[in-house]
Amino acid sequence: MNLRGFTIVELLVVIAIIAILASAAFPAIGPMIERGRSAKCAGNLRQIGAAVQQYVADNDYRFPAIETVPPSLPPEVENPGTALEKLGPYGITEQILICPSDAAKNKSYAKHGTSYLFSPVVQDETPASVKIYTGRGTFQVSNIGRLTIASDIEAVHANGRNIGLNVLKADGRVQQK
Repeated sequence: MNLRGFTIVELLVVIAIIAILASAAFPAIGPMIERGRSAKCAGNLRQIGAAVQQYVADNDYRFPAIETVPPSLPPEVENPGTALEKLGPYGITEQILICPSDAAKNKSYAKHGTSYLFSPVVQDETPASVKIYTGRGTFQVSNIGRLTIASDIEAVHANGRNIGLNVLKADGRVQQK
């Protein structure tokens, strides 16, 4: 019986073929991974939206006063807190406050404790008459669907050639821009 193993040349040819196939497939894998991260981020924002809706229902239809990054609430707001402090009783954990794309790049979460920017919605504001306090002044929001509750702090989701972000609206929708 003549037992014959692989020669070094045959082994190198097989490794070269595998390397060529992997290099051809690798560019297609990156966008798929980012789409998965973007979908997970949108899911996190939906959970935050559900927690905000529960908070509003439990607190006389008033939005939570969540301190944003950088702090933007006016001094007359009483008891502002972090998203985890305000929404923790409604099932929000640290893991939900981390966008997977942001965590992969280790940007905003490491600095601010959350990957999401919460709109400066002031406490004691009801969904019927919400005022937004910004550096440019106070604005009245007439349509709750236009109100942004939270979004990615910065555009981190690669969507083809564009870099986008996920935005949570007060009516529970998550838009990918």
